[in-house]
Amino acid sequence: MQKGRNARSNTIPLQKVSELIWEIPQDFRTEMRVPGRVFADEALVSQMRRDRTLIQCSNVATLPGIQKYSLTLPDGHEGYGFPIGGVAAFDYEEGVLSPGGVGYDINCGVRLLRTDLTWKAIEAELPQILETLFHFIPSGLGSRGRLRLSQSDLDTVAREGVNWAIANDYGWKEDAEKRVP
Repeated sequence: MQKGRNARSNTIPLQKVSELIWEIPQDFRTEMRVPGRVFADEALVSQMRRDRTLIQCSNVATLPGIQKYSLTLPDGHEGYGFPIGGVAAFDYEEGVLSPGGVGYDINCGVRLLRTDLTWKAIEAELPQILETLFHFIPSGLGSRGRLRLSQSDLDTVAREGVNWAIANDYGWKEDAEKRVP
């Protein structure tokens, strides 16, 4: 397999599962713990083969604790670690938390959030929860959030981090105490 920045996905074996689902077999690389799944038509797969999208999908499949598949959605394209449009679920005890799965830049409106809520507790309310999230989380080209910060404010946020968020009612004092084990 090609390695390095100039490697391309055109050497990745893909098996067609259905019209819009492709699979990178788990045995493609000995380090892969699960197969990769790509949701795309043939034109999108052709585009993904021009960069490192499929290589990155197979890389994610090697992470500790990954469950079932490393997924690449139809918006998939080369990222910094995960492909943009990549999705993976990890075991709570043996898995990893990967900021690359959320993004290093604009985060596409996605954030990592821990909650003590159970599926049973939210299942019936899920449509309302999703509608509320959609309302409050900016998404799409040109969207804007409610919070407006000047360059000076951004500099302060960069210096003070979570303490700024707490002082400005965007967090709780416990947020500063949380540590990921």
